[in-house]
Amino acid sequence: MPDDISPDRVIDIATAARIPLTPVDAERIARAVAPTAARFTAAKIDLAMEIEPASFAAVQRREIER
Repeated sequence: MPDDISPDRVIDIATAARIPLTPVDAERIARAVAPTAARFTAAKIDLAMEIEPASFAAVQRREIER
C-alpha cells in the first residue's frame, strides 16, 4: 500500500474532490502519508470504507414525502 501512495495518486484524489494541488504539494502529501500507511500495512489493520446503506436513502425519501 505505501508504494501506491504516489504524488499522481494524491493529485487524482484531490482532483476528484475538486481540491486544487500543485505537484509540489502532492509530493509533500505523499511523503507525509506514506509512513502512516506503511504502519497500517505492517499491523494488518483493515479499514473498511463507510458507505451509506441504500435503505437510508429510501427512508429519507419517505420522510421527505410526509
